[in-house]
Amino acid sequence: MDVIITIISFIALISLIVGIHELGHFSVARYFDIHVLKFKIGFGKELYSFQDKNECKYSLGILPLGGYVQMLGENVIPEEQEGSRLINKKSYLDATLNERAAVTAAGPIANFLLAIVIYFMISLIGTTHLGSYVGGVQQGTLAEQANLGFRDKIISIDEVKLDTFNEINIILSKRIGDTGSIDIGFIEEGSNFTSYSTVDITNWLSASDQSNPAKSFGIDPLLPPVIGGLLEDGPASRAGLKAGDIIQSVNSKPIRSWMQLSEILSSIPNETVSISVLRGNDTFVYSLTTASFDQDGIKIGRIGIFASNDLNLWPQEIVIKKKENLVNALLSGFTETYKFTNLIIMSIGKMITGSVSAENIGGPIQISVLAGSAAKAGLLSFLSMIAILSINLGLINLFPIPVLDGGQLLLIAIEKIKGSPVSENFLEYSIRIGVVLIASLMIFAFVNDIVRLI
Repeated sequence: MDVIITIISFIALISLIVGIHELGHFSVARYFDIHVLKFKIGFGKELYSFQDKNECKYSLGILPLGGYVQMLGENVIPEEQEGSRLINKKSYLDATLNERAAVTAAGPIANFLLAIVIYFMISLIGTTHLGSYVGGVQQGTLAEQANLGFRDKIISIDEVKLDTFNEINIILSKRIGDTGSIDIGFIEEGSNFTSYSTVDITNWLSASDQSNPAKSFGIDPLLPPVIGGLLEDGPASRAGLKAGDIIQSVNSKPIRSWMQLSEILSSIPNETVSISVLRGNDTFVYSLTTASFDQDGIKIGRIGIFASNDLNLWPQEIVIKKKENLVNALLSGFTETYKFTNLIIMSIGKMITGSVSAENIGGPIQISVLAGSAAKAGLLSFLSMIAILSINLGLINLFPIPVLDGGQLLLIAIEKIKGSPVSENFLEYSIRIGVVLIASLMIFAFVNDIVRLI
């Protein structure tokens, strides 16, 4: 079932962001009366196609990994088509340089507009987030150096105010691969005063996984000890524990977070424990024996339970709810798109300079995994993933490589400056180089995907 969800989510996501991109090219071309021959989503064998009254063919390819819009004049048209129906049609080459630039730029612009619309919708609908509380601090990490402790509330990083745990990850992402220091503002549990700490960093996470900067920094979120699911025939399931139970104590020791629960259970493999849970308004006590699993040669205890991601079951004091009015939601659409665009540009720049490892580049397998996870997390999470990948597609297409929109815009700019098109030889060789670069990037990303799976 998970595989099916992943595949469907991937196809839906890629088809949407590619379709919007190509629709941008298509719409502006039609606006300038440039004749469009073909609008295709996907590659390979056609699964479905039809032709409109303007003699444009629309089709779906079997491989949902891209798409294209073919305009008259972009490719050699067969002689039998040149003579009759298309002779009076406006071609791409007949368009002015400004019109061609507008058509070319419309694809990436459409991707950014899609992100703006999605973030606008999300803000308007309203979201629920985990607050910026510390649920645990890993030993030997930057978080420990910053003197962060359990249930401390982080209120700022590098003087940027925040109130959700997701914002911690976003802000920390900007410092990956940097040198210098990170400033943390936080309120200790039970205190009304703000404390500040400064920790030095040197090429932080430059060559490691950056998917969760907060965890790598040493911060675990404050997840309440609420059971979201149970392993079939696991110790907890056999004992009678149920999803939705709130674990109150283990061997009479009060439990205040999922991290604390995990640490206690991990330390007692193959031991009988007494677990007290709150179910509704009633308290139940269960006796069970922990299972033992080998992790890097160390025996750890498990009882076969999973944390709940249902924020409605969590204590409301650690949950942040956000919902904007129409004006503020629209503003949020622009600001969120700008924020993630800037973050992606910074990450690309760090990869180019070598301060961040290019091993973090993901391909179709990584995208499909992320899409599947986002889909299972809910509609808003899936929409957020679409927005981020749409921004990525828009930015990548602006690279000054001839086979991409950015390369075409560069050639148009050169033509405008010199007053004539570039030579056919230059164009041919630049396209060949562009194809090699894009193919190399795709292969590199695919290899990274395989390495992650291994």
